[in-house]
Amino acid sequence: MLPSRTRPRPRLAAALLVPLLAAVLLGIASSPARRPPLSSEASALAAPPLVSVWANRRNPLNSYFAKFAWAWTSALFAAAFAASTRSRPAAASALHAVRYVLATLYWLAAVRWFFGPPLLDRLFVATGGECSLASTPAPFASQSACRSAGGLWAGGHDISGHCFLLLHSALFLAEEVLVPLRAPPTAPLSRSAAIVRYAITAAAAALVCVWGFLLFFTAKYFHGASEVLSGSLAGVAFWAPLYCLGSGGILA
Repeated sequence: MLPSRTRPRPRLAAALLVPLLAAVLLGIASSPARRPPLSSEASALAAPPLVSVWANRRNPLNSYFAKFAWAWTSALFAAAFAASTRSRPAAASALHAVRYVLATLYWLAAVRWFFGPPLLDRLFVATGGECSLASTPAPFASQSACRSAGGLWAGGHDISGHCFLLLHSALFLAEEVLVPLRAPPTAPLSRSAAIVRYAITAAAAALVCVWGFLLFFTAKYFHGASEVLSGSLAGVAFWAPLYCLGSGGILA
């Protein structure tokens, strides 16, 4: 594997970012009726019935892929890491691992936990959002707690968690799976090792295509335009400084 500093690290992900953001913008532009900002569950309830299977947040791709996007991303990263560990220096492997930990912490802080409610939920509440139970405000500070109680999460600026997660996952896969596995190995590979590398690369590419597909329909049917765009910005915010600053980014 080529040393990290000599690889054109940002180029593949930057090229990938163009169609992904185009999917977001096309989804916004083709929305049946662009509504005021709503949470994902509120917009699902407000959507006309039977518009499309993709307007239902319980569609198969959303239920089995988008909701577990970081788990899929982590599984492919682990496979790629294991498949290429022998072909790179220990220091390079350590940097790959550190970047994965940082990316996971960013995901956790944004949508799972940040010393209490995650950052996206904190911003929602700070902009006037609340959890409503039978049209009565309820004191829930996180979307997961609100949903568990049967409430409706609406009223504030609800950054699209799907756009955030799908873009964050796609860019991380490009940088930490597709770029390393596309680099020529430092030593000849056995037939089985070559097949494994090809399979992981194909799986990562397919998953990125699924993320792009879901980005389009998320932007088309869920959230307001500003929430879709802010979610997309949050999805790029980790990748941009870590990989693109200077001649390869922080920790390159």
